[in-house]
Amino acid sequence: MIAIEDGAAILVVQPRPGADEHTFELPAGCLEPGESPAEAATRELREECSLKARSWRELGSFWAAPAYSTERVHAFEARELEPWPGVPDADEEIAVKRVPLIDLPEALSDATSIAAYALWAKGGSR
Repeated sequence: MIAIEDGAAILVVQPRPGADEHTFELPAGCLEPGESPAEAATRELREECSLKARSWRELGSFWAAPAYSTERVHAFEARELEPWPGVPDADEEIAVKRVPLIDLPEALSDATSIAAYALWAKGGSR
């Protein structure tokens, strides 16, 4: 999701297996059993960033890597952010960073975040 506050996007900085440096990503995660994409977005924003949004907009969805994965990514825009204490999963080492929207495309380092940003930049599902 692209979470926006005061002209900046909220990024998650974390180590990832296979990357030789920390990645800069939009907040994201997998669906839990029985969970809707909107519920997962709300949960992930809380777990990873200790935030909640009062305003949500669905941007669209896309296949992550259809050649070898069945994962479908659902992208959202989150605004009107407020603190909401959360705890990352036990296997996550996360730092939260705010990046001005104008610098966002160059700041992202994973394909899923770049694709979600592209949906947002073109206007999403209006």
